[in-house]
Amino acid sequence: MMSLEQLADALYREEVARARAMTPEEKLLEGPRLFDRACRLMADGVRHRHPELDEPSVLKAVDALLRRLDAIGTP
Repeated sequence: MMSLEQLADALYREEVARARAMTPEEKLLEGPRLFDRACRLMADGVRHRHPELDEPSVLKAVDALLRRLDAIGTP
């Protein structure tokens, strides 16, 4: 059985191999996909912390989080 560290290393190597196999066009399209995924995960986190919020309020909270990250220069 693999340790957690070994599993993480194997997954990372697989991810790197997949990225290296991508064409430049695929790499270009991956940026928006990753951003969309990050936004969905942020929205899930907002919903988890604030189950009372409706969807427009969740989206507003995600927007506020993204603006805060932009203001501090997070890559």
